[in-house]
Amino acid sequence: MQFLSRIWQGTRWFFRRFQVIRWLILIGLTVMLGFSAWFTYKAKTADVENIKSTLQTKTVIYDANNEEAGTLYGQKGTYVELKAISPQVQNAVISTEDRTFYTNGGFSIKGILRSALNYVIHHGQIMGGGSTITQQLAKNTLLTQKQTVMRKAQELFMAIQLNKVYSKQDILAMYLNNAYFGNGVWGVQDAAKRYFGKDASQLDASEGAILAGMLRNPSYYNPADHMDNALSRRNVVLQLMVDNKKLTQAQANAAKAQSVQVVDTFSTANSQKYPSYFDSVIEEARSEGISVDDILNKGYKIYTNLDQTYQRNLQNSFAQDWAFPANAADGKQVQGASIVLDPKTGGVRAVVGNRGEHTFLGFNYATQLRNSPGSTIKPLMVYTPALENGYHYDSVLKDEKLSYGKNNYTPTNATGTYLGTVPMYKALADSINAPAVWLLNKIGVQKGVTSLDRFGIQLKESDQNLAAALGGLKNGVSPLMMARAYAVFANGGKLPTTHFIRKIVDASGQTVVDNSHPTMRTNHIQKSGSGMTSMM
Repeated sequence: MQFLSRIWQGTRWFFRRFQVIRWLILIGLTVMLGFSAWFTYKAKTADVENIKSTLQTKTVIYDANNEEAGTLYGQKGTYVELKAISPQVQNAVISTEDRTFYTNGGFSIKGILRSALNYVIHHGQIMGGGSTITQQLAKNTLLTQKQTVMRKAQELFMAIQLNKVYSKQDILAMYLNNAYFGNGVWGVQDAAKRYFGKDASQLDASEGAILAGMLRNPSYYNPADHMDNALSRRNVVLQLMVDNKKLTQAQANAAKAQSVQVVDTFSTANSQKYPSYFDSVIEEARSEGISVDDILNKGYKIYTNLDQTYQRNLQNSFAQDWAFPANAADGKQVQGASIVLDPKTGGVRAVVGNRGEHTFLGFNYATQLRNSPGSTIKPLMVYTPALENGYHYDSVLKDEKLSYGKNNYTPTNATGTYLGTVPMYKALADSINAPAVWLLNKIGVQKGVTSLDRFGIQLKESDQNLAAALGGLKNGVSPLMMARAYAVFANGGKLPTTHFIRKIVDASGQTVVDNSHPTMRTNHIQKSGSGMTSMM
């Protein structure tokens, strides 16, 4: 009986364990099928069909006269078809990146297994490599650059979808037009111009191998900055082309012996003609709910208020270093900015946001800086409300060194001299400090604050004091805000809404942003405004 009991217990244990394993297998298969269905859905609903047209289109910026002012390309270069790309480049890239490109289904089993092995060896860290050309295209055009298991899985399924939608020739062309080649250069055509001064169709085996070698690390292997690295990598690529039967050993040896000289005929002048203005256009479009990526890549037509003559003249002025103070003791360049506004419409006609090298979407001192406006605030906060409260252009103001309030605030004149009394127009013309503070104290700070609000400038409570008469603000204003405020005098008392963009039209011809009828805020300062204008 004891023997039979042991058999029974063993049988129960076996079936119980078998049931658990069966359920685990069933659950695992269900999860795998679920993920597979989800990834397939994501791949099928991705914008795969429009990748080629997206890479070929450009966003065009038009000026105030509807003339083309420049283009925005984003992460893509001058698009060329595969027939315009040297076969040597194609063979070098395929030999280096994906030897089975023309026969695989968009992915490589070997590559997947190698990635999985690396994942295990490196304790769950996703390592680069293992992706086919089609997978890399999917990653570069449809996905983020994050190195995660989920992203790698999406990449695989989207590569399969790409392989279904496009021919191998189209995939290779899109990949080469979207690849990054260092120094801000995207696409094989622009890379050929940047490093060899010729079209992509003219590249030989040595040059093609250099470009193919850069794909692994564009910064480290580019010949403009690291020629030795570029040549070493070129020789590796040439040998891979021999292994892949795209070159004979003799041809590879001849290419290895070939000297290389960098010739740069690439120009980004069209997309970088007016960098501050174009950046401001992008920022404004982004505020309208259009992402930067879409602005750069979706082929919009953006109609602006740009005056190209004003813009060129402004940029030329800022290029004259002699016109600006010398650099600070620590070597930092003294900054500056300028903006030109149409007072009737609020349209920005020209802008320079900084001196020195331009950084894409970098800090714009004309639109983003908040600083003390200094004496430029006097007409807005002091003299306009004074004219509205019984004072006249020739009213006599006190020009003495006086102290005000519990804190004994004591403004001083820049010259250190005081005239005793001074007519208001002279106090303004000579930008004398003491009369301005005396006058604001007489009419009341609140009247000055209210006046500023009508000019589009709201003071925080901490800045609502007599020091504001001289621009002494903790929370400053931007040049754009001041330009808008002064536009009121030239616009019959109306405060315009500032804007760079008149309208945006998408690739289908639909207007998605329309600022052609900007709003105006009436300030009812026509009388004081004309008096203020005559004083200025």
